[in-house]
Amino acid sequence: MIQKPQKLQLSLTIQFASFFLIVGIFIYFYFSQKFQEEVLDKFKFKSEIMVRFLEQNPHFLDKSGIDDKTQLIQLMMLNEAVYLVIENNKNSIVDAINLEVAEYYLYVSANNNDNISFDESVYKVVLPIKMEEYGSGKVYLGLKAGLVAADLKKKTYITALFSLVILMGGMVFTYFLSSISFRPIIKLINVLSKSDIKEQKILLTKFKNNEIGLLATKIYQILNELDKSSLEVSTLNERLKDAFREKIYELDVEISHRKKAEIFLKKTEEMFKILFESAPIGMLIVSNVGKVVKANKAFCTTVGYDELDLIGISIRSFFESNSSGAVKTAYQMIMESDSLNLESKLTKRNNRKLFVLIKSIKIKDENGEPLNTLVQVLDITEIKKAHAELELALDKAKEADRLKSAFLAQMSHEIRTPLNVILPSIPLLAIELSKKDKEMVAILHAVDNAGKRLHRTIDMILSMSAVQSGNYRAKFEKFNLAEDLKNLTQEFTTNCMEKGLEIYFNNDSSSSEISADRYTIGQVFQNLIGNAVKYTQRGHIKVSVEDYEDHKIIVRIEDTGIGMSEKYIKNLFTPFSQEDTGQTRKYEGNGLGLALVKEYVTLNKGQISVKSEKNKGSVFSVLFEKRLIRVTAEDKNLLLNEV
Repeated sequence: MIQKPQKLQLSLTIQFASFFLIVGIFIYFYFSQKFQEEVLDKFKFKSEIMVRFLEQNPHFLDKSGIDDKTQLIQLMMLNEAVYLVIENNKNSIVDAINLEVAEYYLYVSANNNDNISFDESVYKVVLPIKMEEYGSGKVYLGLKAGLVAADLKKKTYITALFSLVILMGGMVFTYFLSSISFRPIIKLINVLSKSDIKEQKILLTKFKNNEIGLLATKIYQILNELDKSSLEVSTLNERLKDAFREKIYELDVEISHRKKAEIFLKKTEEMFKILFESAPIGMLIVSNVGKVVKANKAFCTTVGYDELDLIGISIRSFFESNSSGAVKTAYQMIMESDSLNLESKLTKRNNRKLFVLIKSIKIKDENGEPLNTLVQVLDITEIKKAHAELELALDKAKEADRLKSAFLAQMSHEIRTPLNVILPSIPLLAIELSKKDKEMVAILHAVDNAGKRLHRTIDMILSMSAVQSGNYRAKFEKFNLAEDLKNLTQEFTTNCMEKGLEIYFNNDSSSSEISADRYTIGQVFQNLIGNAVKYTQRGHIKVSVEDYEDHKIIVRIEDTGIGMSEKYIKNLFTPFSQEDTGQTRKYEGNGLGLALVKEYVTLNKGQISVKSEKNKGSVFSVLFEKRLIRVTAEDKNLLLNEV
């Protein structure tokens, strides 16, 4: 509290000091200017005498009469001039005295503002002159200024010293006066700074009967009033603290929510900006009058414009054409609809038409009034072209499939019909010739095997074609897979005995009932067990049925045959693929069997896998879903009653 009057006292001192500073500066500049003007007037007077003399005696300007210039030189000496140069209106020198001295002092730099030379020894003057022969011109004079300049500098220093004395005296006087004036005020402030109010009241009564005393009395009265109301204020403050505490807490919660909302809004705006700019499809923001407000790079690339060129353009020039089957133009539909999904044409900058997919949505304010429209544009020209090409290719594929089916049906008929005649006849011929010609019987046996092989090949080709083309109609039914596999395994017993192999069947499943196409399931395991017998020369074949995880059943066909390499297993289910290829291959086959197995397993929603090692054997695993038996509430009650 003591610092405030000290600051006021310092401020008052600075203000008076500033006043005396201004007075000192004024005195300094006024008298300095006055002294300088007196000096300049003397030099100007001498210069004008020289000019008037030259104008009245023009013969001194004649260069041929050098001896006649003695009087002029004497006049220069009398006026203390050190050089004289006369120029005409073309800035050419007409005549000069002591030209070297003039050039040394740079006489051409003389002007009204800079008249003293660099060494303060010469005062430079330039004045106009009228010459009868040369017209108007200039006279450059240099006058001695050494003593005058020193005298002027001395007067200037004295004036500056006098101004400084006035400034310092004024500052001291001001500080002394302010100290005396502020002493009672400082005393009053020291009293008020006491922490004990009672002590303050006692000291306030000891001031003199003047203005400060009157102020102390008023303060004393105020302190009494404050003392009386302090209790009421304290009570009110306690109440206000509780109220403010609640309001501040509510305000903090509100501010926190607002800050979170602002941060979320800012992040949302930044995310929208990033998505808008980096979107792979064209996007633009359109005003309510149909003009482009902003466009991203993808749209600029699509229409062939720069973003700055697009701003302010009406989208009517892009979407004026009608969409397919629509009466209104795409532009009208965009401007009138709150949201829109539309396929239309877009006109590029080069007037080329593109097929585009348009999606627009109105952006509205908090009152539901539309602000602008966000339009997304996807160029589907190449997609439309590819779609047309695909439709054409599909038509060709359908025609090729029809021709293939017709060809296979025709060839099947043409091949099967002769085989159906040939194959039944071969056993009859073999019986007739068995007693007469054994060599012919062997030939007939070979023909019979070849015919059956050809028949199997045709059946596989036709079956593969039917499955791949979707022409095969599966007939799903419920049956016991384990029983079918057991019967199928027994069919291969004779073949295994002929090769010296052992074949086993094992059923460890709790329930082997599935819902599948029985014919294709039989073909799957006919092929897998047949291959196991075909490619096994010694050892055994094992067919097992087991439960697998929840509601699944797995069938494994294990053999000790020739096995397969890991490289070939990758292509095992590819049509017409065989590990042993060429004319010298040991085992016959067309490579369609396992490919057809894969198709049949997939048809029945199963899975097939294989593990094999060269010269050690193979294990084929086929997985199916069990047929689930649903138990109704009535069935549960019957079971409980029985229990």
